[in-house]
Amino acid sequence: MKKIITYVFMLLSVSILMGCQSNSVKHTDDQEAKQQTFDSVIKTNRDKWDAQVNKAKKINTRSYSENASYIAPNSLSEMKEYKKPLIKGTIVNYKQMSGINYDTYTKATVKVDKVLMGDDKRLDKKTITIVLHGGLIKSKRLFHNMSSNTYNGVTVDTQPDDLVYFHDTDVPLPEIGSHIITAVDTIKYSSKDSSAFIDAMRKNDIKSSTNAYVPYDPISGIWVKTNHSKEYVLNNENWRNITDPNNTMSRVSITKEINNKYNN
Repeated sequence: MKKIITYVFMLLSVSILMGCQSNSVKHTDDQEAKQQTFDSVIKTNRDKWDAQVNKAKKINTRSYSENASYIAPNSLSEMKEYKKPLIKGTIVNYKQMSGINYDTYTKATVKVDKVLMGDDKRLDKKTITIVLHGGLIKSKRLFHNMSSNTYNGVTVDTQPDDLVYFHDTDVPLPEIGSHIITAVDTIKYSSKDSSAFIDAMRKNDIKSSTNAYVPYDPISGIWVKTNHSKEYVLNNENWRNITDPNNTMSRVSITKEINNKYNN
């Protein structure tokens, strides 16, 4: 009788173990399937966006003056003083914003992988909108009521509905699928606010205090890692390769800290 009980117990143990292994394999398969679907969406979105950009006339611009001074945090501990959530996310898609004259902004759909710093944990694993400077704009909007069709030394000889690509070298749009690290701030405005940026938000149905954000420090506080690179780099193309630690625009120390702590 004792042998029978022992045998039955062994069978039950084996069955439970096999069941656990089966559930584990199924969970892994589900995760891989979701990742493959996500990767497929990313590729489709990137190909579509890149095709539009490649057909547009490209104009380089800068949102920050070369002669201006700028003070930025040199460490993560200094960045804590922002008191804004620092997120790590993936750029899923871009959408051109309409109805803006002389300038352009882009809606970036970002999947937040993790909140790295700050108390706003509700953003963790959420999909949010981040508004970035630059992107696609119709030429009739860019040159609205202007006598010349030349901008920053580039002459645009196009039809009114043709697209122009505004490439802000201080805040370039990372490739769709890139991983980014940045502090974000909720877009907030009142009915009395009437700046060009706020008017653009209204025209594109971005409501105040909703699930829409801007980078808190777009000039010096966005780091990007593509699928082809091993480390995060500063998004600002004009500051990225400054290696002199005495230069106030140098981001070497904090970029190294970003990679040491969050590049995983």
